[in-house]
Amino acid sequence: MIIINSLEEIKSFDKSVVTIGKFDGIHNGHKVLIEKTVSIAKEQDFKSVVITFKNSPLSYFFNRETKEIITEEDKMNLFKSLGVDIVIDIPFDKSMAEISAEDFVKNILIEGLHAKKVIVGHDFAFARNREGNAQTLKQLGSKYSFDVDVIGPVRVKGKRISSTFIKELVQTGEVDGIQEYLGRNYTIEGEVIKAKQVGRIIGFPTANLKLKESLVIPKRGIYATKVYIDNEVYIGATNVGYNPTVNGNKMSIETNILEFDKDIYGETIKLEFLERIRDEKKFKDLNELKVQLKKDINYIYKKYICKSN
Repeated sequence: MIIINSLEEIKSFDKSVVTIGKFDGIHNGHKVLIEKTVSIAKEQDFKSVVITFKNSPLSYFFNRETKEIITEEDKMNLFKSLGVDIVIDIPFDKSMAEISAEDFVKNILIEGLHAKKVIVGHDFAFARNREGNAQTLKQLGSKYSFDVDVIGPVRVKGKRISSTFIKELVQTGEVDGIQEYLGRNYTIEGEVIKAKQVGRIIGFPTANLKLKESLVIPKRGIYATKVYIDNEVYIGATNVGYNPTVNGNKMSIETNILEFDKDIYGETIKLEFLERIRDEKKFKDLNELKVQLKKDINYIYKKYICKSN
């Protein structure tokens, strides 16, 4: 898969099938667009192309960071796994905000990519002041000789799949219901850092994750998680919150990794959220906290480890 990071890098490619969007999650709705793009391109012996953006247009117009449900690295890996030939991964900046709909089509889709078919979602909008939409694209397609397919909303259990809806599920802790919308469980990753080490003191050592500010953080509470370390997978009990029992004042994500005893400070690990078990709670002392942690871990062990043995 070829990754292009600026419009200036686009050379004149052979005929292509193109889909365009932020793809901020590559959820099951996005996959419909991408898989159709790849399938048609293979049938016609064209190149499959995804045009996407490194940042949200909202972050550009309002000068604020938006929370994501996927990292750039994972986003590119998912495009590759779906069989995309070329990803044009560009910043949404002044040039994107000011380009006209026709110039976007003429300069990028036609002269750069020789697009023969463009596939977009029903709510697609592009160019300055969002002057372009799916209907505009169809009109320009007639002028510049390319076809346009508009894909309607994808629904599961009556809910339209969207990144906003998936973020809401994460933020309300409903992680065990995400897979049917996202296509996978919600994951975060980060470097293991040293913290207060209270868990170690009471017999439950934890791997504390350095938070990536750009990712959506699940609702405070205790979760069952899968923990990916190098090429190995473990089960963990993960606390998301402020550790109120020890008067914590900083958000942390820390995981007691079951059946694991290695020094992994400085390593990058990935957490896959399986289930939210309970709210975070302030206990009267460390002994009461220890009793509850034993209950949490026993539940996770019986459900996720004994089951797999």
